[in-house]
Amino acid sequence: MKKLTRYLYFIIYILSAVLTIGAFIFANLTAIAPTNNGGGNGNIGLFPFFFLFPFIIVFIAMSISYMHEFMYSNLQKGTIRMTVAGSLLGIILIVSTTLIRAIQLKSLLAEVNPIYHEETKFPLLSIYSNAVFFNFFTFTLLILLCLFISGMMAYKDKQKSSLSE
Repeated sequence: MKKLTRYLYFIIYILSAVLTIGAFIFANLTAIAPTNNGGGNGNIGLFPFFFLFPFIIVFIAMSISYMHEFMYSNLQKGTIRMTVAGSLLGIILIVSTTLIRAIQLKSLLAEVNPIYHEETKFPLLSIYSNAVFFNFFTFTLLILLCLFISGMMAYKDKQKSSLSE
């Protein structure tokens, strides 16, 4: 029975991963160029995130769980510390790059698109910015965030187990 449960969890994890990747790809593909002056019926690229939100949460939670289990049982404290530091560095790098790209997009839209006259009136989450916020790097950011959280948990558990011995 325990084996069956592990297989079911693994199937749910794979399904959640595929749906999460699909949501990121769909949001990226529905982005339009800033020079396109088309009107809109909203940001259709965000629909998968609203409807598939439970699968995305399951993907995040199970990723943290699986990574924590792997790190706690297979890695030493020093390796876990390096993994946490590397994932934190990657998070900082991707967040700063994404914010720089978003600011550049705001200024480009203020110049090119007649709808936005000032940079301050441009919402950061629009159909023009889907390619900035939903791409391979932001998906990697999600994985790095899971790695950071699970690494911190595994390091804390390793420390706790070494103190009790």
